[in-house]
Amino acid sequence: MKKLNILILILCILSLAGQLLLLPKLPDTIPIHWNVSGEIDGYGSKYTSLFLAAIPLLMYGLFELIPRIDPRKQNYEKHQKAYTVVRILTSLLFIALVWATNAVAMGIPVDMGLAAPVGVGLLFLVIGNYMPQIRPNYSFGIRTPWTLESPYVWKKTHTAGGVLFCIYGLLLIAAGIVQKEWMMNLFLAVLLLGTAALTLYSWLLFRREQTK
Repeated sequence: MKKLNILILILCILSLAGQLLLLPKLPDTIPIHWNVSGEIDGYGSKYTSLFLAAIPLLMYGLFELIPRIDPRKQNYEKHQKAYTVVRILTSLLFIALVWATNAVAMGIPVDMGLAAPVGVGLLFLVIGNYMPQIRPNYSFGIRTPWTLESPYVWKKTHTAGGVLFCIYGLLLIAAGIVQKEWMMNLFLAVLLLGTAALTLYSWLLFRREQTK
């Protein structure tokens, strides 16, 4: 895992360096946003690409910092694999999106309406599969007042959350393939309802535990 983390750090640095080298060749205005149909609906200065290219490196630093300052940092050793996998895939996803954006700006046809939702959907699926492994902490996972208070509630909520995140991932992948506004609206509705349901579920579990 340590070697993988070092490799991802190198990739983040190389991606940013590559963006600096590519900057003079980019047009002054580049696409920075797409709608659900994969059509460009937002533009920005080419210098915006530097900020986008720096995001993976900034996120790497944040992932490195969190276990060091979390009051329950000892639990990161217990879910190190889950944390590292999410860290690596998140970094790779953002790097891929940066260079897909560069490709579109340079006139290379890339279907961002498909690439972005499918990429994020796959990340949801991976998080969902690893979520039951996450141990109680203050920064990583489903943090409600009740999951943070009870290890039992934390475990049960994350088991249910793992299923929900897999559903989110499948819906988002489907939305990317279909590229219809109603499909993306369905995903957003399920996401909001799922978040509310998990919050309520953690509260009900906590109440039941307190009653017992």
